[in-house]
Amino acid sequence: MIPQQNHIISIDCMDAGLIGRLTKKLGAEAISVNCKQLNIIHDYKSTKLLRAEGYDVPAPILSQYKFPVSDLTKPAFQVQKWTSAMLTMEARGYVLNGLGTGKTRCVLWAFDYLRSIGFVNKLLAICPLSAVHRTWGKELIEEFPWLKFEILHGTRNQRLKKLAKNVDVYIINHDGVQVLLDELMGRKDIDCVCADEVATYRNGGTKRTKKFKQLSMVKGWVWGLTGSPIPRAVTDVWGPCSAITPSTVPNYFNDFRSQLSLKKGPYTWVPKHGAEEYAVSCMRPSVRYRLDEIVELPEQVQSYYEAPLSSNQLFVYEAMQDKAIALIGEKKIDAMNAGAVLSKLLQIALGYVYSRDGTVMTLDNTPRLQLIIDLIDSSEHKVIMFAPFKSAINAFSGVLTANEIEHCIVTGDVTLKERNIIFTEFQDTPKYKVMLAHPACMAHALTLTKATTTIWTGPVTSLDTFSQANARTYRIGQEHRTLIAMVGGTPAERRIYQILGRNEKLQNNFLKLVELLTLKNEAN
Repeated sequence: MIPQQNHIISIDCMDAGLIGRLTKKLGAEAISVNCKQLNIIHDYKSTKLLRAEGYDVPAPILSQYKFPVSDLTKPAFQVQKWTSAMLTMEARGYVLNGLGTGKTRCVLWAFDYLRSIGFVNKLLAICPLSAVHRTWGKELIEEFPWLKFEILHGTRNQRLKKLAKNVDVYIINHDGVQVLLDELMGRKDIDCVCADEVATYRNGGTKRTKKFKQLSMVKGWVWGLTGSPIPRAVTDVWGPCSAITPSTVPNYFNDFRSQLSLKKGPYTWVPKHGAEEYAVSCMRPSVRYRLDEIVELPEQVQSYYEAPLSSNQLFVYEAMQDKAIALIGEKKIDAMNAGAVLSKLLQIALGYVYSRDGTVMTLDNTPRLQLIIDLIDSSEHKVIMFAPFKSAINAFSGVLTANEIEHCIVTGDVTLKERNIIFTEFQDTPKYKVMLAHPACMAHALTLTKATTTIWTGPVTSLDTFSQANARTYRIGQEHRTLIAMVGGTPAERRIYQILGRNEKLQNNFLKLVELLTLKNEAN
């Protein structure tokens, strides 16, 4: 590491040629020579020039920015600082860090620093609809209260009114870019763009990707974020790269596909040896850190991910709440039937509800489904996905199939012999990205360490089931940190996850829990 004091870089060098080049580009006032040491003002320009000369100069943000932290979070991890450092030094680049590594905060730290030194003005954060509030909005409120922001969502007129406001950060969903493309391209003050889950643009022929490319071409700073650069195929990187760093890929998709794949039939292409490594290398400059590289974290990380209820779900959920409140007031809910009331609330939040005749009523649960797909796509390794109600298994399987995610299913209807075959293929072969399972069907001694992410599509009410299901990935033989992603969207789900996370039992407290959960306007 090159010594730094008072924002000065000191290097042992008396190379007259280097001194001349730096003096010409930086100005004589930025350089001094003392005792065979070359002292240079440590800023963005000098760092770029010295790196080009072969000197390993740290990014200025590492020594000249106090990474802010609130009472709610821990200080920045070292890999987060390094990630932010890369972003501040590269006007176009990629963050390929794994799920759970805090990519959003890294972007906001980098933007906040660049804004403070006058390099950028305003940020446009493009992200999945499920993340506009729960990720970007929440992060800005809790960690960056001095940055004003607007969420550009709603009708076109509503979006335009919000875009007209003078704020620091604008947040918009991927498809929203098409709605406001002309206005966003015309806003010269919005000079920094971050595309979260940039693999969304993997299909270069879609209107969504073409519009993003148009926007990207007129903005100075453009960053792409994804924990899974090639979620479906090795050619997935062509779309994002053609928009952000077009010099790293061929101009035409067919040329790129021919470089990475062999044609085995009219519609079948097989990746060549080393194709994955080459594909990811096209996303440069980049940083790529995994969850297990954050030494400050425990070996198993539990995180809550919020997906708001759709209007359809909310209507039914509130009707159920009103009924439960009335029954509690009439003392018609007791310890015996409180569990059934709680179960019905959880089914509504999940989106699949058993009716009286045993059929399943499906509610619009698009935000939850999109969040789950985003989590799967961001997972570098295999995923175990738990559905707490059997009613949801087939529906979730249909969603995975529609998104071309290879998966297997484990429920009580699957015989023991079939389960053993599935477990072996999941653990010992490349087959299956996701195991979709009912948590009660996962044996206590089962080892599934090829998966590093466990997704709960909704909570269970059994501590033993929750703990044992989570232990399938966190066992001897696991080589990586594991993530427990707990998905919810209601006070009921959040509270249950909190209780389970404290290793407390729920079974004997259903009545008290229902009484608390049916309070109107309860804060999450």
